[in-house]
Amino acid sequence: MHKVLVYYFLEDKSIMIIEPKVENSGVPQGAFLKRQMVLKGDNMTPFMPQDFRVGLDVGIHGRAIRITDADEYTRQFFENLGQSQPAAQECPIDSFAQSLIKVARPRDNEMKEYMEKSLRTGGGKVPSWKQFLDNDRKVLRFFCVSEDLPFVVHYYLADDTVEIREVHHPNDGRDPFPKLLQRQRLPFKSDVNQPGLHFIGDNYLTADEIFPDSPINAFGRNYYINGVDEYTQEYFMAKHGRCFDRGEIQMPEAPDATVRQIPPYNGFGNEEDTLGYIYDLIPKKPKGDFFKSVDNDKKILRYTARFNTRVPEDVDRRFIISFYLQDDSISVYEPAVKNSGIIEGPFLRRNKYKNVDKNNEWITPTDLGIGADVKINGYSYHVVSCDDYTKSYLQAHLD
Repeated sequence: MHKVLVYYFLEDKSIMIIEPKVENSGVPQGAFLKRQMVLKGDNMTPFMPQDFRVGLDVGIHGRAIRITDADEYTRQFFENLGQSQPAAQECPIDSFAQSLIKVARPRDNEMKEYMEKSLRTGGGKVPSWKQFLDNDRKVLRFFCVSEDLPFVVHYYLADDTVEIREVHHPNDGRDPFPKLLQRQRLPFKSDVNQPGLHFIGDNYLTADEIFPDSPINAFGRNYYINGVDEYTQEYFMAKHGRCFDRGEIQMPEAPDATVRQIPPYNGFGNEEDTLGYIYDLIPKKPKGDFFKSVDNDKKILRYTARFNTRVPEDVDRRFIISFYLQDDSISVYEPAVKNSGIIEGPFLRRNKYKNVDKNNEWITPTDLGIGADVKINGYSYHVVSCDDYTKSYLQAHLD
């Protein structure tokens, strides 16, 4: 037996039948009959609203559907037509619907007692439900130290259970376990007895057995109380007349910041690349000035220079110093000189270099003036001249 909802659309006299979802029935929820116009089998005419009345059977596509009730809008519609719908009828109940009716079963007190004891660590149930109702969500908090490590001991007044939580701080070198002891009743005796006897004693820690000058013993480990929170202090003063000092979690002092020592540049690679190994374990590629690189792309200042030396074989040597405005790097090229015995080619590869005469600041175009002396990578150069592009650029930007 299926329960369905019949929809009759007045605009086009169509009918749609929906089967609602019934749990554990095995029948999926969906359209029992899609919206369409259905004709009567006797005279092949469409169904009219008067054909659907409570208590009557309607045959649709060979299925007999008993109308048991109608909603409020449908009843008002028929009342406006002067044809009121009869009262709702009870839907017949089959064996499946009967199986869904919950039958109240008598409680098994012994099974209930067993389940309560098995679910509650330590055995037994709360001695008094009044204790639970009066002290629900009331927790005593103790800030303790054990073996030079900080802990927080929580005592739940609702059921006299204890929980011990670890306190972590950055770089403490300990695994991040939040709880050292799961919430449970704390026995005074935790040794293993002879076979057949209880493994844990029958005496458990209660709030009246906690004193300011005595440690809390949990399975052979002592936790020394350094302080409590405000609620715990007020509770013991009002309930037991004991004075606990206020305190908080004691964190170790942060060590002094280590001064980062930067070793001298060893000459390999770029200096910025070398610094990457100091600041990061996995060095990152240094980021340059993007806008400067785009604006000064392929702009090069070229100078002609010679050595500042009295060595006869080096006096006539000439060099072309190229200053790249894109990234302030410098390269030195030695052109060919006839009968000098020196092969032409790159004399200094492109890189950024510092001026040792100006507090090791990076060399800039202002250091490469005509007639000026500059030291580049240990060699002293005397700038003799420059090309026309360099002259026009310097007059436009440095004047």
